[in-house]
Amino acid sequence: MNVPNGGAPLSGQTALVVRGHCGIGAVVAEAFAAAGAKVLINYPHESAAADRIAQRIRVKQGQAMIFQADLSRESQVNSMFDVLAAYWGRLNVLVTNADLALAVPTGGIDQEQWREILRQNLAEQFLCVRQALREFTERGGQTATAAAPSNIICVSTIQGGPGYSEEPYYAVCKADSARLCKALVGARGQENADSPVGPLTAKRLTEIWNGQSAPDSIALVSPDPEQIAKTAVGLAVRAA
Repeated sequence: MNVPNGGAPLSGQTALVVRGHCGIGAVVAEAFAAAGAKVLINYPHESAAADRIAQRIRVKQGQAMIFQADLSRESQVNSMFDVLAAYWGRLNVLVTNADLALAVPTGGIDQEQWREILRQNLAEQFLCVRQALREFTERGGQTATAAAPSNIICVSTIQGGPGYSEEPYYAVCKADSARLCKALVGARGQENADSPVGPLTAKRLTEIWNGQSAPDSIALVSPDPEQIAKTAVGLAVRAA
């Protein structure tokens, strides 16, 4: 995967990718590693898939660790962040990646299924984003600097957009997870921005922001995992 600006622009930084063991999360994890970041890959259950992604990163001389956590449990979320800090120091980038969708006809979902969708797609995101904000404050100060940037990137999908009628329960959660991420960071006095659907390059993003540094809270909306990964890296690389 090509990295925006070439080389290793995220060298010395750390990234935590929620559910980085498969799908969009795996592509994002590899992209951050290719850009020079040390990547902690979160996975919920079996370690085999996370191990494969970590090995793919290490074969390319990147740095990666894996960590199993039930992200609906606050203690396990805190442990995950503590392990990253113990090995690599402060967190620079959190990438949230809610991924539970149920193929249930409209009106056919039961209460337990709805609770599970909320747990994975909202409750887990809240705990991770909140802990990242605490980490940024406690270890890096209230304001990100060029030497210690702090970014929260919330991956959404076209299913979170207006008028999406397939899998409506999932669509609602995806849209709300992006709003949650932006609201929490906005309450901290930081910038927020959306990256619209479509191919965006680091150059175009820099033009959109008028040369400003990457905002601290981003909602990525795209149908393409590769494009999401490239855009996420471009957002994490501080604009020159």
